[in-house]
Formats: sequence, structure tokens, C-alpha cells
Amino acid sequence: MEDRQSIRRALEVIAEAAQPTGAVWLVGGSAGLMLRGLQLAQLPRDLDLYADHEDARLLHQALAPYALDEQQENVSGIYASVLSHYLIAGVQVELVGGFVVTTQEDRYQVEVREALYPLQLELSCGTRRIGLVPLAHEMWFNMLRGRRDRVELIAAAVREERPVHQAAFDCIEARNPLSSATMAKVHACLEQAGAEGLL
Repeated sequence: MEDRQSIRRALEVIAEAAQPTGAVWLVGGSAGLMLRGLQLAQLPRDLDLYADHEDARLLHQALAPYALDEQQENVSGIYASVLSHYLIAGVQVELVGGFVVTTQEDRYQVEVREALYPLQLELSCGTRRIGLVPLAHEMWFNMLRGRRDRVELIAAAVREERPVHQAAFDCIEARNPLSSATMAKVHACLEQAGAEGLL
């Protein structure tokens, strides 16, 4: 279980190691939600980093001193990615490269450099600046994997500042083959509380 202070220390190390490579990456998952100030039922188990394939390769090289394994293609259920794992400042870190989520009706390809990075939320970690994935990514990811608890938590945060998040939703929905039925569910959740009944 990782707390905010430990995760921030790990992110400082990651940002320092990654800077010379020019790799583009973002923080997502439960650690990213916690860093945004969302109230999670449990502390994050690890720190998730997202990057496109080439950026993930560069980042893996930069983090080699902390690596627990090599990058491997991973296809499991609805997920496909290149995964690798690290132990940094006592924090378990997972690097997810070229992440794709595919269900029967929808396919969401996580495009970090071109889509999510320009819409990131920047956060200070010591002397470093790191980026968090847009909440639109978290909303779509958790909707596609059926995480009702996360969907409602994220939807409530989006509703508080809907205009701030709209560009990211528009971007993801324009760049991916997502069904009208699932888009309607996402939009309905963003418009009202009680998202559980819509899933």
C-alpha cells in the first residue's frame, strides 16, 4: 500500500531519470486519482505510468537500475500492452506501454503523446513537474472494465468542473471506435449522480 508522500518521492526519481531521454509519460490509475485529491476506499497498491511504445522503451532504459523484469508483451482479457515493473524509493511501479482496451463493442487505444499529454494535469513533486492523465481517460478506462465504484468517483469529480474536462472527453471519443451505447452511458453518468444504476 502506497501513500502520497512515498509516491511523490518515487515520481521525483522517475522524472529525474526520464528527463534526459525526452520520453513522454503520465501517471494514471489509483495513484493518479489520489494525487488529484480524490478519496479512495483504499491506498494505491502501486504507481501506474502510461506511455506510448517508443516512449515506454526509452523510459524502461532510464529506469533500468530499478527494474524488476524486462518489458514483455501482455494480453490479458480485454487488455493489451507492454508491461514492466520497478521498485523505486520503496514504491512498486508498473510501466504500461501502448495500452489498448478492447470490449465487444468498443476499442480504446491510450495515445499518450498525441492525445493525453497535451491535456494532462501538471503536478509539482519537489523540483520536478509530472503529469496526470486526464480524468476523461480514467472515466473511459473504468467504464470499459466495469468498475462501478471508480466510475462514480470520477464522474462526481468531473461534474464539479465539467468545462475543464470536456476537451479530453471530446478528444478520446473522436480518436477511438467507441459505440454510441457506451458513449451514452458515459455521458449519462457525467450528467447525474447514481452512476451505478447506469452500468
